[in-house]
Parts: sequence; structure tokens; C-alpha cells
Amino acid sequence: KRVIGTNKLNKGGTSMRQREEIQLYLYRLIHGEEPGILTDFLLGVLHIFSVIYGWAVLCKLALYKYGILTQHKLACHVISLGNITVGGTGKTPTAQRLATIIRDMGYRVVILNRGYRAGWRGQIGLVSDGEKIYMSAAEAGDEAYLLAKSLPKVSVVIGSNRIITGEYAVNELKADVIILDDGFQHWQLARDLDIVLIDSLNMFGNQFMLPRGTLREPLSNLSRAQIFLLTKIDQSSLEAREMIYSTLNQYNKKALVVESIHKPRCFVEIEEWYKGTIGRKNVPLESVHGHKVLAFSAIGNPSSFEQTILDLGVSDVCGVRYVDHHDYTMAEMQYIMQKAVDEKVYALVTTEKDAVKIPAEFIHSDRPLPLYVLSIAVFFTEGYEDLMGLIKKVENKQDDAEN
Repeated sequence: KRVIGTNKLNKGGTSMRQREEIQLYLYRLIHGEEPGILTDFLLGVLHIFSVIYGWAVLCKLALYKYGILTQHKLACHVISLGNITVGGTGKTPTAQRLATIIRDMGYRVVILNRGYRAGWRGQIGLVSDGEKIYMSAAEAGDEAYLLAKSLPKVSVVIGSNRIITGEYAVNELKADVIILDDGFQHWQLARDLDIVLIDSLNMFGNQFMLPRGTLREPLSNLSRAQIFLLTKIDQSSLEAREMIYSTLNQYNKKALVVESIHKPRCFVEIEEWYKGTIGRKNVPLESVHGHKVLAFSAIGNPSSFEQTILDLGVSDVCGVRYVDHHDYTMAEMQYIMQKAVDEKVYALVTTEKDAVKIPAEFIHSDRPLPLYVLSIAVFFTEGYEDLMGLIKKVENKQDDAEN
């Protein structure tokens, strides 16, 4: 596996591109990838800010703990799905899986997403009502749009104030169950279940708080969770799993621990995926066996994605990585395609989260190589029955309260 390109930005780019460059630099800095005489000084400054940030988090939680601030209770069941670190933990495909399970139990499910990097501005943004998608990926943000595209009969609403969007979901969309996407730090809204995702490959980052590290709050706050969901457990080592269980046991011995895997289902050629015809012309996973491919992504954990492709039996993976949530331009897609041609690869492969951000002009162009979208499904393994039991228990309690 080789990383043959990183975040290439056009000269005179927008402020969004400049922000990505800063994010990429800070990521390298806090992970010790930016050697230089200023590194120690900058890390010291970031550490000071992380201490201030950590105290602010603890003070805000204390206000809720002692009743000075109160949580808003919605007239439906609320499940929070979040994490304690920034970066990719597999939250979007997990939200897809969880929403599908609850929907198939007969409940009306609404996902509340804050709409990170959404072009739309306002208090309540209806991305999908479960029947029709009302926003583009640029308007809704990549995560919210992907959820809407992949979840029929599940509504998706974006907005920074979850109380406002939650009330809309209850009153206008008649939600039985709300999934609070990325909600562990959104304390304003009461929830019935707090599920915290732990990336088995990245665990707890570099153990420092933001901005010196990737922790959103102290590890001691894991005590608030009722369920820990370990993602991509099949790709982690035995030592890593033992460390995760030891850490979770240190801060929260009562929470249920559930393990999950991200299992590739098939490839879908980008034009078919764009039209929403998944299932009609799927490309089998075996088609890349023994071939060299180029994998490009703008996700929190690109190495996991590249490892997944390697595990399919390809001969080599050339990785082109961009900063998380990056929006691709036509020029960047042409650069990636030319790199693939120069490397003499069999095909390009990307994620569903990236596919929603590829310009339509490129998708429908005359491309020299196929571009496959890797369809991933999340499967709960260890602890699955207990997880379903907890969800059904809370659902039954909600049903009894309504009756």
C-alpha cells in the first residue's frame, strides 16, 4: 500500500480550501509529523488551550449535573450516537444500520444531523422526509445527504439546534424515534440511550484534549455512556482490543460493550450509484482480485478504508488522501484520474461518503478507467442480542407511556 498523493489545493483557492490546509497542518502537528524548531513551542501553546477547553467542558457538564441548566425532553424516544474523539469512527454507516433496524421494527425514524459544512443556512433543514430528497450534497453536507440517499422511509433533518429540529421531527414528521447523530456532546437534549462509538484502529487518539489532541472531552466522561460500540473490530489487533476494554472498564463498568465490523458488500460504478440504481448493476468484489487499484478518500480514517480494499485480495493499493469532508473539484478529479492512469491501475475506488461530493460533470464524462464506489454494511457481532434487548426495552417503555 502506498500513499501517492495528499491534499492538493488549487492556487487562489477559497477560504474553505485554506481552512483545510490549516486542519491538515494541525493534524500533522499534533501527531508529530511536522518536525521543526517551532513544533515544541506550538504544541505547548496548543496544550494550554486544551487545558482551558477541558475545564470549560467540565464546567458546562457541572451546570447540567446540578440542575442550573436543564435538558429538553422530546415527546418521543431519543437515541444519541456519538464519540469522544474527532475523526472517523464509522458513525455514518453505523447510523444507517441502526436506523434501518429500528425502522424495520415498525417505528417512524428521524435522524437529526447538524449539517457539518452544509451550504444551507437556517434553523430547520429538511433533507429528506423518507420519500423525497429535498437537498443536494452541497446544501445538506456529505453525511446528511448520504443518510438521506441510503435510507428510504427514514427522514433526515439538519440544524445546529437539536431542540428546534427535534420538535420539528416530532410535530411535523411524527417521529417515534429520533437518532441524534453526533450527539454525545449535545447535552441540551435529553436522550434515552447514549451510544458511544470507539474506533478499534484509532481508539482514543493521542490522549490529549482539543486542540492539542483529538479528544472532545476527558476520558472520565465515558461514564455517561450506556453502550459502547467498538467499530472495525475485525481489523484491530488483540493488544488494541485489550487496551480498549481495559480503558472502558476503568471509567465505566456498567455500560454494555458491543462489537461491530464493516463488511464490504459490492462495488457500484459511480454513474450507476449516482442514479441510485444500486442492486441492478453491482460489480462483484472479486473483480479487483489480483489487480492494482487507486483508492481516494476524504474521511477521518483513510488507512482503514485502504486496508479494507487490500483485504479484498488486490495486488496493491495506491492511496490519495484529502482532509475529512473535502469537496472535490473537477480539476482535482482530473488529477486523481491522471494519477491512476500513470500508475496503470485497474480501477479507482472511493467511499460512499466521497461519492456524494464528486462533480456530476466528472461522473458523466468519458473516463479512461472505471470508478467504483465501495458499498459497506455494518454488522453488530459480540453483544448484538443485548443491544437489541436494550433498544426494545426503551421502545416498550415509550409505548407504555403513550398508552
